[in-house]
Amino acid sequence: MERAELPKRPSITVGLTFVGPAALSALSQGAERPDRALQAACAALDAAFAFVPWDRPWAESAAGALLEAGVAPFGVVSGVLGEVLEREGYEAGLKATLLEPERIGTAMDAVLERRLEQVRAALDAGIRAVVVAEDVAGSTGPLLAPDFVIEALMPRLAALAQAATEAAVPAVWHSDGDVRGLLAAARKAGFSAVHAGGGLDFDGFERIFWAARSAELMTIGGIPTRDLAAGLTHAEVVGSRAGLLARAGKLLVADDGGVTTAAEAHALVRAVAAAREAAGASRE
Repeated sequence: MERAELPKRPSITVGLTFVGPAALSALSQGAERPDRALQAACAALDAAFAFVPWDRPWAESAAGALLEAGVAPFGVVSGVLGEVLEREGYEAGLKATLLEPERIGTAMDAVLERRLEQVRAALDAGIRAVVVAEDVAGSTGPLLAPDFVIEALMPRLAALAQAATEAAVPAVWHSDGDVRGLLAAARKAGFSAVHAGGGLDFDGFERIFWAARSAELMTIGGIPTRDLAAGLTHAEVVGSRAGLLARAGKLLVADDGGVTTAAEAHALVRAVAAAREAAGASRE
């Protein structure tokens, strides 16, 4: 089956991913209801898409509000390992992925069934992409052994991607950190794009972007929170760099998922404006 494409706009496509309550309030000018706040934040950025965490009680109404505003909702479901690690105790769980991979695999299968139900509910609500959030790396390096990710984790995430692609909806994998060594496995698992770079600076993100292009994956990101936190001037610089990168193709410009403060939200607005200018786009 040919994979569905993510939404695009001429020259540059901008979106909003994981944004904390204070940042969302700043972008939405204080809208109280989460669904309407997300809709207003997208209007402030002229966003073409936005992540909607499907474990929130307001997820379905947020998807409807975004569709009403002409914004593509991307339904986010957690992966299958994070819950297992939380239940095991994080350090003990990580150790068990090495020493008891079969037992951890059985536990992941139980989680997978519930995640598939969430994907189906999101698809029924009209979401335009499924985002599977499974962090396998941090800013300082991998959290899991690559063999475990490729042989045990990614095939289970592939089941979530398949549920999306069978409905003609693209699947996106989210992970923080440097995931360059796992991009080919993500492509093989059925993902069309990766939302990456959380915890990294722009140079780190750019390395992921070019590796994703080589793996035939679209990338979502390009505006790291680390750079936004450095102030408005720095935000303009990274925004311009992201806009130039978008001109190369296969990049949907967005935050990295770490924006939590009002100051970072204002810097994000400045960075997005700079990205549009660098890409030669004008806001309609």
